[in-house]
Amino acid sequence: MKLYSAWYCPFAQRAWISTLHKGLEFDYVETDPYEKTAVWMDISRDSGQVPVLELKNDEGDISRVIDSFRVMEFIDDQEQGNNAAIYPENPQQKAEVKFWMDFIAARIIPYFYRFLKASQAGAAQNDAKSMMLKGLDAFTQAMSARGPFFMGDTFGAVDIAFAPFAYRIELLLAHYRDFYISNNLANFDRYNTWYQAVIKEPAYIKSSSDQPDYPSRLIQFYLPYSLGGGQSDVTAI
Repeated sequence: MKLYSAWYCPFAQRAWISTLHKGLEFDYVETDPYEKTAVWMDISRDSGQVPVLELKNDEGDISRVIDSFRVMEFIDDQEQGNNAAIYPENPQQKAEVKFWMDFIAARIIPYFYRFLKASQAGAAQNDAKSMMLKGLDAFTQAMSARGPFFMGDTFGAVDIAFAPFAYRIELLLAHYRDFYISNNLANFDRYNTWYQAVIKEPAYIKSSSDQPDYPSRLIQFYLPYSLGGGQSDVTAI
């Protein structure tokens, strides 16, 4: 099993965390998805994006799974490893988990990027900040009262889906926009309990802060975004 990923990509980090959390044996392949070579486009099934999970069966046939959410589901179906579940078995709970994963993708992440990319103070920056906070508030209100994780005492799919972005919100918006969740989110205590729990998970640590100079490298990588550049599709609603 190979996981094609990029150290800076929060979408790919979801797959990386999931693979580590499940205890699966895999080869990590650091990839520059911006180099749209013929080989990479073939590996990524013409998406040109990470993550890509590549598998080879006993007959030597290769199959590849793309898209972070699809990779997470596929990884959770694997029987090898420590069998640490990512998704709940109960169909209703699983549907609820998928709702909040989609919510994160549509109601928080695009506005985080819009806030980061709005280089000048004004309506665009304020609107993005307001919408991001609205999404974060709804996300926090939906958290289990038991905690510390989103669905209760077990680290799972919703936590994995948002953890890489929550870290970037904390790090990048403080650095580039002088924005601190602690000063802006009404129910910050519950959010912070969740945040501190997810960033201390071993799989999360190994996929991020275990790397040398990770915060400073991320800040440098996202500099073009803070000036209004970077990928444009991440702001799509």
